[in-house]
Amino acid sequence: MPIVAGVTCRCDTLPPHLSSLVAGARYEGPMRAVIQAFKYGGHQTLGATLVEHLLEHVPLTLDAMDIVVPVPLHPWRRVSRGFNQAERLARHVGPPVVHALARWSWTPAQATLPAAARRINVTRAFGLAPRITAAGRHVLHTCLTGARVLLVDDVMTTGSTLSACARVLKHAGAKEVHALAVARVE
Repeated sequence: MPIVAGVTCRCDTLPPHLSSLVAGARYEGPMRAVIQAFKYGGHQTLGATLVEHLLEHVPLTLDAMDIVVPVPLHPWRRVSRGFNQAERLARHVGPPVVHALARWSWTPAQATLPAAARRINVTRAFGLAPRITAAGRHVLHTCLTGARVLLVDDVMTTGSTLSACARVLKHAGAKEVHALAVARVE
């Protein structure tokens, strides 16, 4: 089964471009409160606790992953929040973190949109992270070519953001893109 979580999946198929999708909990009750405290309340140290909980409750073989890529925030959103929650989570997962993606366009937050609009909202929002030097471009290409990538985010709803990111990574040469989210909206 390509989608694994402590919840029943609403979809019959995996979002496009993803090899698997794992979520550790439902985004409700205490888990929602903890994620919101982490993301919006300034409690950034909760990132390690969330990942520890996640890795205890999902069937995931980290040894099979070559690199971890956090879902990026738009630069203005990152500045206003002060950090990228996906990046903080990715640091605690295990394999090397590679900042391979960038969010190019400012879009409304996915949480504010109905399900049908989410895919359209992120269609061209992501691209490869800019590299200033030719050596930097070569390093990124080398990291992604044939890699088994673990894409990390905090909350997954429809899978549109994860799918859009996975599309960019696969186009850049990733062999497989697996997604890991702390929680999933039902």
